[in-house]
Amino acid sequence: MSAALSVVFTGLCALVTGGNDRSGQVLLVDARGIGEVGGVVLPEHAPTLVTSLRNLANAGTSDPSRVVVASPSRGSALSGIGPTGSSVDQIGIWDLRGSEVRIRVQGREARGLDVFRPSRGASSWPEPPRYFNDPASWRDIRFVAGMTTLAGDARVNPDLIRDDDENPGALSRGLAARIYLDGGRVEAGIPSQEIFRDQVFEFRGARGEPKLRQALTDTMRWSLEADVGPVVVEIIPVAGGPTKHLVFAANAVQPEVFVSNLPAQDVSIQTAHAHSMSADQMAVLHFGAYYKLLANDPVDLPLPSLSKGPARRGAALGGTTICPPAWFDQQ
Repeated sequence: MSAALSVVFTGLCALVTGGNDRSGQVLLVDARGIGEVGGVVLPEHAPTLVTSLRNLANAGTSDPSRVVVASPSRGSALSGIGPTGSSVDQIGIWDLRGSEVRIRVQGREARGLDVFRPSRGASSWPEPPRYFNDPASWRDIRFVAGMTTLAGDARVNPDLIRDDDENPGALSRGLAARIYLDGGRVEAGIPSQEIFRDQVFEFRGARGEPKLRQALTDTMRWSLEADVGPVVVEIIPVAGGPTKHLVFAANAVQPEVFVSNLPAQDVSIQTAHAHSMSADQMAVLHFGAYYKLLANDPVDLPLPSLSKGPARRGAALGGTTICPPAWFDQQ
């Protein structure tokens, strides 16, 4: 039986790619460590990894930061974590702050990351998919906001993606955690909240000129399949300490892992009120943190907003919040 794993990313996450012959990274942004964005210090975020303990061959020694008992409801984030048909599940949560994560397959050499790009005419981008509740219609990586269009130069600061042995003992300033993607395929995922799946967002410059207009997602999915196994997720504290190993044995059903980097909702609202901002304005400001990751300071800092026109009642960036990732280049 082959080994497989699927990882869903959401929150303040930067995808960094460099072509199909090179590995990639996902950088979980340290919202406070990045410095002020628009004169505001963003609320602290919690970088975490979540999966069902039933997915692990070594659940007893995987050492999660905490365990919760959940009854997945249909359509919830937890509904895809546990085995199909389970009514109650033990969910492991691992704190990733200050860590690097490597995903290894026993007997398999590291390979380049494949970035999913559909054939010409097969994607609705930049418009929302016609069947917007179908996850397969959201796979086009362009549904993740691209920094090339927004900033003109999508190259990430090279200090942020250097190997850990070049700076032992600490992650670069502005990073809460790093996940290496060696091989596998990365693609956009379906937005986590249905209310945003038929919406179009605009990024406008300081003078109000449109920079980008498109449907956006707040999730990315990385998938790995291998003829050998098992798949092992290593959580390595950069400052030192024991490495945690999550062993995913070969299974007939591809196990899922969720990696998020989101603020506590009440903390985000409190921060917004402290600066006389609405929750919507605070949510929009989060995207500004990505511009601080670039190798060169951009002239403009376009931020997302819902496009004018027909929209579902209640659709906004705050309250019901979308926190989209962004896509960068290694060089």
